[in-house]
Amino acid sequence: MTAERKQSVVPADQPPQPREAGTATEFVAALRALRVWSGLTFRELEGKATANGDVLPSSTIAAALGRPTLPREQIVTALVRACGLDEAVVQDWLSARRRVAMGNPPVWTEPVPAAAPPRRWPGAARVGVVLVVVLAALGVGGYAVFSDQAHEQAPAAGAGLPIPGLTMGTVGSWATIRAAAAADLCLSEGRDSTGGYEHAVAALRPCDQAVPPRTYLRPVGTGLVQIQWHHPEHGVGCLVVRTDGAGKDLVEPWDDCSESRSAQVFRLNPVGAPDSRRYRLQPVHSELCIGIAGKQAVADREARHGPCTGQADQEYLIDLIAP
Repeated sequence: MTAERKQSVVPADQPPQPREAGTATEFVAALRALRVWSGLTFRELEGKATANGDVLPSSTIAAALGRPTLPREQIVTALVRACGLDEAVVQDWLSARRRVAMGNPPVWTEPVPAAAPPRRWPGAARVGVVLVVVLAALGVGGYAVFSDQAHEQAPAAGAGLPIPGLTMGTVGSWATIRAAAAADLCLSEGRDSTGGYEHAVAALRPCDQAVPPRTYLRPVGTGLVQIQWHHPEHGVGCLVVRTDGAGKDLVEPWDDCSESRSAQVFRLNPVGAPDSRRYRLQPVHSELCIGIAGKQAVADREARHGPCTGQADQEYLIDLIAP
């Protein structure tokens, strides 16, 4: 009889465990859950690690928790210690990491609990950016967690693959995505201007408002990227096009980042001169484009998925920035 995967019930006052992780993605998800359980921001974890004699920059934490690959053992060690756990627990996490790295499956021995309902990160206020901290579903990260999105296969993944006109790092680069029709407006966290969808979505915000999240482009194929948002409280979220429900055709952050989810991988199609850094954004699950609601590049207007028109509201200027 085929072994059935089971999950254990972890009391709220107990830290998440790595023993159920069967893949690198699940192991990283468990680490994100541990970070949320700790109640510490990335900056606070960096300080705790320093006090422990470890080196763990907040940018390293964000990168490690935003990738579907196993973090180095040194990162796992420093992060688990920074969360306030002892050396015995550190060794449990390292053992689980080695097991996953060798491809050995977990052993499921405990009963399956009722699934917790998913919760989204609420949208920001329209005047200024008021970020509300919300526990995500199952204690994993601070961005939305969903399972109703179709898992269509995206093209083969890979690091450091070329993005036309952009000289990116081998694992990606920090960036700003500006509206080509209004270069002082950047694609950032906002809300649906119609009020029909209450949760956080991608929208145009003034670029000179130095507020989180930061944008990170992670190459996953030739001309293909994941668009990650890194936030000091909510962690790492990847933008995804909603395909159903009240948020249909809006673009929102999910903390469940997966290269195999085609609505979460975007083509960067160059527009104009090769050095213009001007692009159209197209999710690989469709032939449509990401434009601005009402076809007007104005502040607080949300991004929407729709037919490609060739108009300026569907064009973006992408600038890479130093770490």
